[in-house]
Amino acid sequence: MDRNTIIGFSLIFLILVGYYWWAAPSEQELAVQRRYDDSIAKVEAAAKTKTTSTDTADTKVSEVAAKDSSLLNKVYGGFAPQFGGDAAEYTLANQSVAVTFSSMGGRPVQVKLNQYQRADSTALILLDKKHQEFYYEITTKNDVLRTDKFNWKVSSKTDNSIAFRLENGSGGYIEQVYTLSAQDYLVNYSVKVVGLDQEFQRNNDFKLVWKAMLHKQEKSMQFESQHSTIAYKVPGEHPELMSASSPEKVDKLPNKVQWVAYKQQYFNATLINKDGFANGSNLAWDQTKEPDYVKDMRSELFLPYNKEPEKTWNMAFFFGPNSYKTLQAVNPGFKDHELQRMIPMGWGVFGWVNRWMVLPIFNFLDGKIGSMGILILLLTLIIKFILLPLVYKSYISTAKMRILKPEIEQIKEKYGNDMQKIQVENLALYKKAGVNPMSGCVPMLLQMPILFALFQFFPVLFELRQKTFLWSHDLSTFDSILDLGFHIPGYGDHISLFTLLMTISTLIYTHLNNQISGVTGQMKWIGYFMPVIFLGVLNDYPSGLTWYYFVSNMVTFGQQFAIRRLVDDQKLHAQIAEARKKPVKKSNFSKRLEDVMKAQQQKTNAASRKPGKK
Repeated sequence: MDRNTIIGFSLIFLILVGYYWWAAPSEQELAVQRRYDDSIAKVEAAAKTKTTSTDTADTKVSEVAAKDSSLLNKVYGGFAPQFGGDAAEYTLANQSVAVTFSSMGGRPVQVKLNQYQRADSTALILLDKKHQEFYYEITTKNDVLRTDKFNWKVSSKTDNSIAFRLENGSGGYIEQVYTLSAQDYLVNYSVKVVGLDQEFQRNNDFKLVWKAMLHKQEKSMQFESQHSTIAYKVPGEHPELMSASSPEKVDKLPNKVQWVAYKQQYFNATLINKDGFANGSNLAWDQTKEPDYVKDMRSELFLPYNKEPEKTWNMAFFFGPNSYKTLQAVNPGFKDHELQRMIPMGWGVFGWVNRWMVLPIFNFLDGKIGSMGILILLLTLIIKFILLPLVYKSYISTAKMRILKPEIEQIKEKYGNDMQKIQVENLALYKKAGVNPMSGCVPMLLQMPILFALFQFFPVLFELRQKTFLWSHDLSTFDSILDLGFHIPGYGDHISLFTLLMTISTLIYTHLNNQISGVTGQMKWIGYFMPVIFLGVLNDYPSGLTWYYFVSNMVTFGQQFAIRRLVDDQKLHAQIAEARKKPVKKSNFSKRLEDVMKAQQQKTNAASRKPGKK
């Protein structure tokens, strides 16, 4: 590679490092955000009862209920007998998920995933009782009814389903039915309104409010925060992921929403409505105010109600892992749900590489190989084999450029600082020798999308979670062979051995590549500088990624060794010498390029001969 190529690659790497460095919130930023949240907490608490009509109504109802139950009847009519009281809890469970429901609101209050654990080996509670709310706000003739303030009756219950009912005393009711699906992690959910068309206001949508504070599940709070956000899908479009780097709101979406997901790094809780929630949904997340919780999520969704005598909405919950295969196989009752796209595989060409090349290879190997570390090794071998023709072509081009380097240096010495003349002469030399200086760069550039795609692929790959390999206890997070007990700026508070091995092997590869290409001077040291930068950047990244990079470097050593044994430099010399004997055929583009350069050279020479010029 020549100097311009190395500069270009260096800039690409620096931009990538800078982006990920910039996007990740630092510990200081998180601390500032927490202090800010704490400072406004008192103000929010003081204003809470005044900000929404619902909270005002709840306060009024509580005061009224304490004074005179007849006034409570006046506010809620036939629903009043079920207001308040002691809640009862019920659990539906299968081998994958256990969902606990409360009669207070007829709602899910806790979700436990039975087959997984948190990083600290405790039970994986996806949603917990203290930090999750799920209720409807419904405007009646007299006031706003908030469903989680009422004690719903259990109208039916089986081993895999439960129905809660809120009655108005005159035969009308609202019923919520939850049924464990035959599919893992899916809970079918329906809401039915019967005989309440005179009770509720006309054309008033049911407002569904869903709040959840996401508990930390993984070892690294930084990485889990970077990958935790709200995802949602509008019909006919790919799912959208809200920014995960800073608190964000999406107000009054103009389109229907088919599903909303509270997504963490490796798990999600998703509410699905195949017919779509009505226009005007509001979505938001913010930093949490409690330790060991990642983010605070809130959704306001609307079920369209036009005062029908009877109306049913069919929905579903998905409580499970961010496994591409699992999400892709979910059948919530409509096609093209694209739940799997909440997993960020990368934008543009990087996403295409991951979805259509890397992921199919991984899925083919998964299940056939018992060790995830060995699977990554085989994945690396397959990818490197696919790229071998590009590596070979790049090596041949680099070797030819090395052979021509003495003549290129002679041209530089002959023409000094006259860059235009040097370019003209170099171009002529390349043509005579039959060498294309770009032929070494193009193969390298074609490999870059795969390199960057895998940089995105491994940190979101659920299958690596809590899989051990060698000294790594969990390939989805960093492998720490030594906790330093203090923080080194730009590096961290631990030593990742895979990252260290990757860095050492990259430095060795750079040294060997410099020998092949003949790079000298400042360009030589830039090649050594980049691996040192990545030693700090990748120290916190999943060990599955750094293991891949290390194996990739070792395979590259093998390829370089084999190619050097197969390629004879004397034959390359002979090919170049033979090419010089042949007449040079100039393309129209080359001729125009030479004409432009010669014209520019003539202008420069003419300007230097003007009077007054020395």
